[in-house]
Amino acid sequence: MPIYEYACHKEKKFVEVITRAVPAEGWVAQCPDCGSKKLTRMISRFQFHMSFQSKLDALDPKYDKMIEAASPDLSFDNLVKQYSLDKPQSTAAERKAIKEQGGAGLIP
Repeated sequence: MPIYEYACHKEKKFVEVITRAVPAEGWVAQCPDCGSKKLTRMISRFQFHMSFQSKLDALDPKYDKMIEAASPDLSFDNLVKQYSLDKPQSTAAERKAIKEQGGAGLIP
């Protein structure tokens, strides 16, 4: 069902008129509140949704640098270094020793 927006001249406010189909020629809209036929059709607003990826792509590339400059402790590079995420948590020899011990609760 189309929704048309009109400006009611009598009440000086915007109203929405819902119709079951596109109005036929010669059809005159009526204000649902006061019944006045003195209406001006307005251009309706429209809306669209962006995906999360589109929102990320739309960000200014300077955004990351601005965040890092504002709070250097929370920059991605500093967090990686702080929590040693750039290094493996254990060496291959340590993983092999743990596997060979095979204690309770360890997944083989």
